[in-house]
Amino acid sequence: MLRFVVKYGFHEKTFINQFLSASVKSQLHLELKENINQVQNLNTLIGVIDTSYKTNQIIPLDLLKLVLQRSTELVQVESNLEYLKGLLLTLSINRIENRQLNQTILDVVMQNYQKLSDEHLITITETIIYNKLNQKYKIKDVQILFEQMAINLQNSDSQIYNQQILLQLPKLINLLQHVRHNKLIHEILATVYGLLHQLKQFYNQELNTEYLSLSLQMCHIMDTLEILFQNPLIVSAQKKQQKKLQQQFMDLINQSFTEKNMLETQFSVQHINSILNFVKKYPKSPPLSIPSQIHNLIGNIYISLVNEFTTNQKQKILKGLIDFNSLAYFLTKTSKNFYLQDQDYKVIHVLVESENNLFILAKTLETISTNVQNHNDIHHNPNNKQHHHHHHHDHPKLRDPVLQLIESKIRQLMQNHLNPSDSLVIAFQSLIRIEDYSPKLATYLEYFAYGQVLNQLKWVDFIVKFIPSLGILSKRLTQQFYMSVQQNNNDQYKQLSDVWEKVLAILMKKIDQIEPNKIPIILFYLSQASKLDLKEVSKLLHIIKKSTDFTKFNYQQICEIFYSFSRLNYQDTQFYFDLINKLVDKELNMDQVILIYSGLIINKLYNQTFICQLQDHLKIKDFNEKNMLSYLQALLTLQFEPKSTILEAITTQYYKSKNYEFIIGCATSLLQYKYDQKVLEHYNNFIKNQHELYIKSPFYAHQLHVLFMKLKHVDQVNQDLLQDITKVLQESKISLAKYHLQMKQITKSQMELDIIEQFKKILDFDRLEKQAKLNEYKFTDQYDPIEIPKIENLIPYQIDFKVGDYCFEINGPKHYLQIWPEQQYKLDGWTMKKKQLLESIGFKYIEVNHEQYKQKGLEYLKQFQSI
Repeated sequence: MLRFVVKYGFHEKTFINQFLSASVKSQLHLELKENINQVQNLNTLIGVIDTSYKTNQIIPLDLLKLVLQRSTELVQVESNLEYLKGLLLTLSINRIENRQLNQTILDVVMQNYQKLSDEHLITITETIIYNKLNQKYKIKDVQILFEQMAINLQNSDSQIYNQQILLQLPKLINLLQHVRHNKLIHEILATVYGLLHQLKQFYNQELNTEYLSLSLQMCHIMDTLEILFQNPLIVSAQKKQQKKLQQQFMDLINQSFTEKNMLETQFSVQHINSILNFVKKYPKSPPLSIPSQIHNLIGNIYISLVNEFTTNQKQKILKGLIDFNSLAYFLTKTSKNFYLQDQDYKVIHVLVESENNLFILAKTLETISTNVQNHNDIHHNPNNKQHHHHHHHDHPKLRDPVLQLIESKIRQLMQNHLNPSDSLVIAFQSLIRIEDYSPKLATYLEYFAYGQVLNQLKWVDFIVKFIPSLGILSKRLTQQFYMSVQQNNNDQYKQLSDVWEKVLAILMKKIDQIEPNKIPIILFYLSQASKLDLKEVSKLLHIIKKSTDFTKFNYQQICEIFYSFSRLNYQDTQFYFDLINKLVDKELNMDQVILIYSGLIINKLYNQTFICQLQDHLKIKDFNEKNMLSYLQALLTLQFEPKSTILEAITTQYYKSKNYEFIIGCATSLLQYKYDQKVLEHYNNFIKNQHELYIKSPFYAHQLHVLFMKLKHVDQVNQDLLQDITKVLQESKISLAKYHLQMKQITKSQMELDIIEQFKKILDFDRLEKQAKLNEYKFTDQYDPIEIPKIENLIPYQIDFKVGDYCFEINGPKHYLQIWPEQQYKLDGWTMKKKQLLESIGFKYIEVNHEQYKQKGLEYLKQFQSI
């Protein structure tokens, strides 16, 4: 064979054909080495490099050197320009680095870029950027290439131009994701925007049917832009520009979906698929609105899927669960009145049974949970987002079995999954957001508390999905605990605390990574766990207080910070004053005012002007049942009169309401302010119809009991109404006993015990007991729950100690409001209420001040000798 070559010289075409078909290349490598200078065609060398590497027959080093050298010479020959792209790709795929060749290629590209075709230009630029040709490329060069692309695209004739841009733009945008150079990003963005604006002009003139498909491609571009903006180098001004552009394009896209276009277009499966793809991505980028035509079209596809499903033609379903689900997800996200019904759950059930992909199961949960939430927000008093115990029967019968099936499948699948975290966060969040369903969360809490699991969560999921879910769960458990004395919650509390402790450790370690504007909301959710007494909380708060610039926060955030620091028992009055000063004379909305009131109550701070000013700005239209209750209860504790207009609005809502949590809370608070026969009659009817509530819930029974004792000593009260309440309380005795048992667990402090001992020495107990007239009355900590005394004689409070008709209350700082700036103190609302009740019965209320005793000791107590 060699003889043949020598005779006739080297024939390039024959050689490359042989080379491509030969199974062993080594002989041919030698032949090429001897004749390298006769190779005229760059493509021959590309073929040799590529094929050798693909077939794992490494080119000997000395030959490679010659090949690259020859390539460097050939690159400069104009007829080889079209092979540049191939050479670049081959070199970059096979990771062959040769400075001289790279530099030459760059030079050639820069000299000839105007002659390159669009596609070559984009690929070459792509390769240069990805490959970072020896880190040598100059930013300026790449900039020029981008500008050329823009020019090329703008010069092609309009129809092709459009298609070209549509095909190339996503590539360009993808390119941008990998660029880590500030200036270059801005250049490329400018190019992208330029092209988009041009496309928009063009688009404006032609809104006919073929633009439907154009629109769908545009959706793809919009979606790519979303990804691009996750690049940390892109500044917010550009993000604003992008949102605006997106909005304009969405409007255009929406216009192209006109009735006429929809009718004229024969919707092929292809079209529907494109629309579905668009739809799947769509929920990622609200607040763009989808035209009703698309909605209806998708709704129809959806209905036909459900119907086909029930006739068991499963194979007809587009792509099984994913599409059915993305449709349900889409409709859930975008349609106000789409609500999953039993027939949907039937379909989902069948699909879930055969589904073994953890992520898809989690997404299915998310669909259901979003759907339930939307439905609740719309149908149950648009303002009221609290529990709707009385709407239990509302949801489709098949919903819970589907949820239980998904839950059990997730529990099975997570065991053998390498990294189930992403899916489990979605599932965890979704289950917690369904308020009227009790999921089994132990497995999740165990998983998240394990090892490094939380550390490895995506940061954004950790902050935006996980912490809020944990907060909501903590709040719910605390509420259940107070509503009914559930002693069996301890395991869940323990698990929850373990997970929170891990969360705190991560937050402290990564404090620098938390964006300042996320801090208020993280703390707000953390404050929902205040009852768990987490050890590290004050440390975290201290770090945050030291490292945060609070001047950057808006009013909402300052309110959240004030509330959360207070809830988490952070002790620093000066810090609270600084926050409050930022809010003086500011107009806050209802929810913000409630946060501030709650913070004031926890910190026991009182300033009449400030409290007054906060309620002066309130607008009746901002009230809903949840915040009305919080408002009333807050002002009671602060011993403050609500504004009469607000009180009227609340009373009107009280007569209309169907929500029993609201009715009970409202009646109790309104009647504390002043006796009103009509309010009491309304409440009385409610009590008679709902008496089992009080029998079941210790908390409600106690509230009714407190109210009863107050009313009993109101002169003008209607005795018949009192009789009805007495009857319900008699039936709720067990419930009351449970409540008192729970309160009994609150033990006396050492100081309280000392004071009681001292009093035993100072006072004549026997004389006082003999003179007592009120012996038939019992306090809640003075009776054995088994033999509950007569309800009329049971006082709904504990007392620190009592001698004869004298009630001694040892009041620590928690019982006083600190009036600022005067630095004076007065009893808070709840303590005042207790004092008034005891005095109305006939007891003498003796207030022993904790602080005074601390300072003066026995001397202070001696003043009470004279009683």
